[in-house]
Amino acid sequence: MGRRSEGPHRSANLRARGMKAVVFDAMGVLYRDGNVQGRVLIPYLRAQGCSAPEERIRAAYRAATLGSLSTDGFWSAVGLAARDEHYCREHVLTEGTREALDELAGDGLALACLSNDTAAWSAILRRRFGLDRRIRRWFISSDLGARKPDPAPYEAVLGALGLPAAEVLFVDDRPANLAPARSLGMRTVLFRSDDSGPDPGPGVGTMPELVAAVRAMTAGENRSSTP
Repeated sequence: MGRRSEGPHRSANLRARGMKAVVFDAMGVLYRDGNVQGRVLIPYLRAQGCSAPEERIRAAYRAATLGSLSTDGFWSAVGLAARDEHYCREHVLTEGTREALDELAGDGLALACLSNDTAAWSAILRRRFGLDRRIRRWFISSDLGARKPDPAPYEAVLGALGLPAAEVLFVDDRPANLAPARSLGMRTVLFRSDDSGPDPGPGVGTMPELVAAVRAMTAGENRSSTP
């Protein structure tokens, strides 16, 4: 009951303090596995009888996530019949994702996702896990023709959101993907995953920690702006 009564006040405060939107990475943040090729895709392909060399698989995956190869083309390249829906069942939602998205949206923040993925697989996953109705905008590398950490996808997100970079927080599990966001003036939070590296630096490891970090950032802004 207390959270409901505080919601409108908290929402107004967050907007007043300057942060307007949170942009999430998908793999390793919204979904559990950051190392998609090593932990999900290649093991799945091997289980399906794929004998294509790993180099060919990785090249086809990169081409598909850049939009230069369709997912049908990907399956053909690795020697299997198309099985988008079946493959996407291998992905697991990060614990607490839906609840965190609902809390942040309730705080008045616009939510978006910037992901290195194919448009087809991204659409299947977000429908499966009920994320379409929670995240306002999806920016997928195969649609953009560029992958993080190329600066172009970040610039596309800022342009589409119509917000100054300083009003946008970007969350990713790879330090290398946070650097371009910071260089454009976006705020960043590292969400630690299996793909964050051996010493990724400070960050958060769970969705409740992420929500707390976002709220702490905005609370700090409020204190600094108080006369």
